[in-house]
Amino acid sequence: MLGRTRSIALLATMISLMVAPVWAQSTGPAISELSTGSVYVEAGAEAIDISAAQRAISTAAGFDIDLKVAVFAGGNAEQLASEIADGLGSVTVLAFTPSSFGVFSDEVSQSRLEKALDEAGDDLRGPDAAAGAVAFADALAPSDDSGGISTGLVLAGVVAVLVIVGVGGRIWEVRTREARHARRRERRREELRDQTMQLGSRVIEMSDAVELAEDKQLSTKYATATGLFDEAETAITSASTMHELDGVAGTLEQARGLLDEVASTLSPNRR
Repeated sequence: MLGRTRSIALLATMISLMVAPVWAQSTGPAISELSTGSVYVEAGAEAIDISAAQRAISTAAGFDIDLKVAVFAGGNAEQLASEIADGLGSVTVLAFTPSSFGVFSDEVSQSRLEKALDEAGDDLRGPDAAAGAVAFADALAPSDDSGGISTGLVLAGVVAVLVIVGVGGRIWEVRTREARHARRRERRREELRDQTMQLGSRVIEMSDAVELAEDKQLSTKYATATGLFDEAETAITSASTMHELDGVAGTLEQARGLLDEVASTLSPNRR
């Protein structure tokens, strides 16, 4: 009876995990290809004019911006751009899906990005991703109109701006780094949730077999494994650092090892 009650509880836990947000689309292939190239088109995505996209990348390079263009068959474009930028480092990523576009940059200020997005908005929302990329790259051009201001005032302004940027840039850098770390933690959390769901399935499948075996040592080992499973499931939500999430991964690994031992005892072929 206890085994059946635990199975029901675990099933409820798994259902709740299934409705949690997940990273449904892998950006690994895009990160791998863009680490050496500048344009990525996912299999199944609509083809784009590669030469036009390369022109956009060359234009951005003229402004000292490392632009990467990625086209996907589906997904959230902003999220995809963020993940790719996180994986590549100091780059600017422009991502397209059939229904959206998104950009993320570790090297361009937010105000400059917003200006470029505003100027290139119509092209970015159009059906031609390459044309959108070209318009976006053109709009990244820095503004150098001094409006006739005297050289002395310009120099004084530059000094003042450098002081402000030195402080503000540092704050922006810290916030950007913190945001990147937060994204890593959430990806790791979702990976552990997926592992928990898989492990939970094994726990449920083995429950009745362990109970029918009437083996005290086997039942103790199974109970220890399910206890570790429960501990990890709770810790996934409360963990606030990568170190804590690594601890959860270790707990899941212990539970998995015990379940492997139980499965081997129940049936040499059941793993």
